This record gives sequence, C-alpha cells and structure tokens, in this order.
Amino acid sequence: MFQQSLEDLGTPLQDVTFCVIDLETTGGKRNVDEITEIGAIKYRGGEVLGTFQTLVDPGRSIPPEITVLTGITSAMVDRAPRVEQVLPTLLEFLGDAVIVGHNVGFDLAFLNSALARSGRN
Repeated sequence: MFQQSLEDLGTPLQDVTFCVIDLETTGGKRNVDEITEIGAIKYRGGEVLGTFQTLVDPGRSIPPEITVLTGITSAMVDRAPRVEQVLPTLLEFLGDAVIVGHNVGFDLAFLNSALARSGRN
C-alpha cells in the first residue's frame, strides 16, 4: 500500500529529517560488486544538518568502464577504508532519518548486502 502523503505520518514535512544518499560501486550486482564511494547529506526543514562522504576500498581494481562512469580510479581507493570500517559511522550519521535518493533501491540493496556480510542488520 502506498503512503498518500507525509501528513499520513502525522509529522509536518518541515519536521522530517531526510538523508539523501548516493553510492558508487564497481558494478551493478550487489552480491558480486563492491561499494567504492558513499555520499550523504542530512536535511530537516530545508536546512543542511550534516554531510558524510568517503571513498571505500573495494578490495579489487576498479573496472575501466566504472572509472569512465564515476571518475573513481583504483589509486583513489587504495588507501581508503574498507566498507566494514565505514558502516558504523554511516549508520550513526543516518540515524532514524528518512533515506531518499535517485534509484535509492540500488543503493540500499548494496548497503544491506554490505551490512549482512559484516554481520550487521
């Protein structure tokens, strides 16, 4: 069932905390490919509450076609933290915010896969 509006939540839109999230990955398969970058901006009432950004070491080379698409190279992620190291800070940043984004289902599938692999829910 679709939610009719934010009023159905009983919370005025200006009081809802949103977190706009975007991931970059080594490809499109969540159980095969890895996250290479995470970016997020938290908003409430039209104001930015904070930002989160990190490159992530995928543990493998970045495919050339992904470098063309994202601009992220293997050299850029070589010294970046692994996703397991990043997840606790990301989860703290997200808190109980409503997560939104372009094609957010893709991003959430990768995040949920990474959480499952790291033993987190």
